[in-house]
Amino acid sequence: MGTSKFNGINQISYEQAKNKIKTGDILFCSGRYLVSEMIKKLSNSVFSHVALLVNWNEHVLVLESVEDDGIRVVPLSHYLYNYENSKEKYNGEMYVARHDVVDSSDFDKEKIKSMCGKAIDLLNRNYDKDEIAKIVARIGLGIGRHREDFEYMCSEFVDECFKQLEIELSRDPMGFIFPEHIAADPNVKPLFEISP
Repeated sequence: MGTSKFNGINQISYEQAKNKIKTGDILFCSGRYLVSEMIKKLSNSVFSHVALLVNWNEHVLVLESVEDDGIRVVPLSHYLYNYENSKEKYNGEMYVARHDVVDSSDFDKEKIKSMCGKAIDLLNRNYDKDEIAKIVARIGLGIGRHREDFEYMCSEFVDECFKQLEIELSRDPMGFIFPEHIAADPNVKPLFEISP
């Protein structure tokens, strides 16, 4: 079921993780919520969600697209320990990965600024709820193609941000992109699992 390259990676605390995370790192989530389980099943993946991580003034921020809010920013600590303002820990596993280009020592830091600028420009854009129906139709009936509509599912948002780095992430033959496609990309390397 999906990529196995995250199996058995080191688990570290949030305190350790926040000192290792770089702007441009990728957060993969494997939630145990009903919607998360449906996404994992539909996409044949261990991952239900993907987001972009940004270091800002000693804080790690999660930039993501979620069903109820669209594109938003939330502190990683909040995500881990007060998920959706529930005062509960996130119910699932969280992994951090890095694309080879972001890890390169000669990487152009201006491109990271461009990526962050694009992410900020997209704040409050709608979550692409229609895309879920299209994906279900594609999987169940074998019909439909992805079309750009300026609404974003989580993986579309991350993909759009990475385009600012001149990185093309993998998609399926119909043009859809899931967290699994990003996780399985050969240039995306798992770093660690965050233990709350």
